[in-house]
Amino acid sequence: MSDRLSRMIEGFDLVSYHAGINMAFAEVVGTGCKRLALSSPYDPELAEKMMEPTRVAAKTYGVELMVETDLLKSKLFPEDIAEGKSVIMIAQSSGVLDEYKRLKDLKRESAAKGHPEEMELEIARTFGRLLSYSEEKIEALIEMNG
Repeated sequence: MSDRLSRMIEGFDLVSYHAGINMAFAEVVGTGCKRLALSSPYDPELAEKMMEPTRVAAKTYGVELMVETDLLKSKLFPEDIAEGKSVIMIAQSSGVLDEYKRLKDLKRESAAKGHPEEMELEIARTFGRLLSYSEEKIEALIEMNG
């Protein structure tokens, strides 16, 4: 998306673009519209540049941040969506981040059991609910990516 925008908008600035997105996500999470939001996946250099403006956004809207270098793989998104990249998680509270960490534990348990379909679907659905997606959107994403 940012590649297309850079061709369409003279003087397009990638860092400003992502800072604006993260500010908007912090507001949406901070006002209770979403429990958790994910930044775009960033390469290490861009991730470093994005931390300070995202910290300012988090402080402004009273939300928690966590940098995730190994995003949960589920049937919700393409498996390689954040491969080798960092994602900044913007959460309503540390409790939301704890829920995410429990999902990652469940994913490890699923892997140890050979990835049973029912567990994998529950992981994807729970992740979608954590992101405050509608049930219809969750099922559509699983259908598309699972």
